[in-house]
Amino acid sequence: MKFTRKILSTLILFSGVNHLAIASETDKAIQFSSLKVSSAQKETPEQKALGKPGAYSSIGEINNLESVEQTLRSTPGTYTQMDVSQPGIGVNIRGLSGFGRVNMMVDGVTQTMYSTSPSQYAHGAQPYNQFNSMIDPNFIIQIDISRGQQDGENSINALAGSANFKTIGVEDILFQGHTWGVRSKAAGGTNGLGYNGMVAVAGQRSLFNDDGSIGAMLALSGHKIESSYKNGAGFNSEEFSTSKEFNQRPHSELTKINIKPNDSHELELSGRFYNNDFNRRKIDAKDYYAKYRYTPLNDLFDSEILLSHSQASQKFAGDSLVSLREANAKNISDSLVAKNTSRFNYDELDMALTLGTKLMSIEYKRSVIAPSTDPWQSQNMVEYNTFAPQGKNDLTSFFSQMKFEYDIYTLDLNLNYVDYHIKGRKPACDPRAACFPEGEMNLSRHDRNWDPGMLFSAEIIPEFQPFVSYAHTMRAPTSQEIFFANEGGASMNPFLKSEKADTVQIGFNSYHPDLMMEGDSLRFKGLWYHTKIKDYISSDSYLVCKGGVRCKNDGSLTGEDYAGIEYDGNIFLYTNSLDPVTLRGYELQANYDAGVFYTNLSYSDQRTSQPTSIASTDFGQTPASELPKYYATIDTGVRFFDDQSLELGTVIQITGKARKSSPEGVDYDTGKVPMVQQDDIPTVVDVYSNYRINKNISLKFAVHNLMNKNYSNALDRSNSAPIMQDPSANTQTARGRSYLFAGEVRF
Repeated sequence: MKFTRKILSTLILFSGVNHLAIASETDKAIQFSSLKVSSAQKETPEQKALGKPGAYSSIGEINNLESVEQTLRSTPGTYTQMDVSQPGIGVNIRGLSGFGRVNMMVDGVTQTMYSTSPSQYAHGAQPYNQFNSMIDPNFIIQIDISRGQQDGENSINALAGSANFKTIGVEDILFQGHTWGVRSKAAGGTNGLGYNGMVAVAGQRSLFNDDGSIGAMLALSGHKIESSYKNGAGFNSEEFSTSKEFNQRPHSELTKINIKPNDSHELELSGRFYNNDFNRRKIDAKDYYAKYRYTPLNDLFDSEILLSHSQASQKFAGDSLVSLREANAKNISDSLVAKNTSRFNYDELDMALTLGTKLMSIEYKRSVIAPSTDPWQSQNMVEYNTFAPQGKNDLTSFFSQMKFEYDIYTLDLNLNYVDYHIKGRKPACDPRAACFPEGEMNLSRHDRNWDPGMLFSAEIIPEFQPFVSYAHTMRAPTSQEIFFANEGGASMNPFLKSEKADTVQIGFNSYHPDLMMEGDSLRFKGLWYHTKIKDYISSDSYLVCKGGVRCKNDGSLTGEDYAGIEYDGNIFLYTNSLDPVTLRGYELQANYDAGVFYTNLSYSDQRTSQPTSIASTDFGQTPASELPKYYATIDTGVRFFDDQSLELGTVIQITGKARKSSPEGVDYDTGKVPMVQQDDIPTVVDVYSNYRINKNISLKFAVHNLMNKNYSNALDRSNSAPIMQDPSANTQTARGRSYLFAGEVRF
């Protein structure tokens, strides 16, 4: 009810704003702020992001047949959490990932799914867990990434940054001037890649005497993905990473309706659905949103309201979770984002003020049955279990930005306010477990934080446009951390605090047209960053020592500490780090395009002091490896014919030294998860071609891992499975040489 009241209050407020704007249009003269006129040449999303001050990157349509994961890994400061047992996408920014550390969005809607996947290769057959987004790659039309700076509503409860996946819309299906259209594509590959296809249909017609329009679209997508593949040495993945349960046929639907009565009003309604039977579980995810934008001919009002509802469920078959039966996990998320931008000018000073609010309510539920006729034992099996921790998190936030532009200088001042409220049940503890509070309680944690930020830039010359930024960000602890239950209530931490980060970034953009020949262009972005995180959250091992004192199992305990211990449980508890965690590094990105020749380059170099988390190994709770010290991607190619319709290119992936958690698991002498050096990752080369026969038909071909290198990817969960204790050629987890064919038809 509180969340509903907040939504109604916000809608009433914006209704009043809209009426004020309408009155303003009729009662006063319309004023327009000054505009900067850019070149008529159409820029790609990648090029636009390279010209934007700050650590921004964008990915347009993926035409080289690289996977979404590999494409994200080809972007500076951005990586992914690979897990062959999970069908979703988990974005990693500068070594941080998960809900709250990275804000993953689809069409601006924050994704909160906590995916649990049984794994026969994990310790004790425990499940692997990951925050990810169940989005069909065929629907993705663009990905926008922000790292380390304040970015309006995208920065709310986001420690490291955000990634927004934009899906296909009516305008992406229809040709200019057409009232209906069809866009379809299909792809197939060898070595376990399987095949997939999508069909999208759209129509649009004039509305209200040609002053407006109404459009609608429907897209259907399906995949067939095989359970096994061969690595570079020819060994089958079922020896080290997959099983027959990994055969999958996910299918998705996407619908959108766009109503635009006139130039001032626009309403978009959308529904997205994902279904998959994978790894002994049935996954159903649904996302709905309604987006309204009001843009009158008045500089005081540029308003937008986004109302969304998301839910995802996972139903587990048989004994897939070992000791539990009929296990179900579900998460529900509702959100409202409302904002308005007003523009002013005073002499040569242009100003823009953005005010907004973001409300979110996220709830995680589970239901399980323990296979025991003994009520006490059955209760213990359910409560002393880490499967799908339950809880509810309500976020109330306000964000603001004041932008000043004078001559060549731009200053953005930001201030966000975040209020979070986490609720859930903590069962009573064993009296011997040194737990406080000892009894059962309905936990209710409440905290708030102010997050300031700024970004200053100057367009000195096109070749040198420096910028500097500072951002204070926070993320609330999740239900999965507070209500972690390997020892029931004894392993829950009601006092867990939010993480807070201070990030400084210094860099510059550069643009040089006609560098080597008329009509070419070079775009470049380089930056250095430093992030200091206070109260970093990770899990450690605790024992109950002599006198009922809880002791950290860090290798310092002596025989005297163990004397007289009555409680023999090993408590895994999420706590806040006493020492700050620092992340630092630099990122480079360049784009050179001469029409007949092009090159895209990205390079990332980073250092981190993140502590390991014991729950990552024994319970698959968090990622179990670190970013490589550096990684780079070079995508270069040539275009043939007068219309440049044939494109031949290559993608070269270079990866530096990387560490992973030891496959041997927890070192109980220290209570830590040891990090070990991963085998060297070779340079991997992919080649591709893209032939646009005409505006209606295009054909594509690619070879991945052309040299058939035998290796394991960084941040691949399979690398830390117990079966990897004796690494050899038959346990290198990356896919060997694979061939892909694809085509697209549009009319």
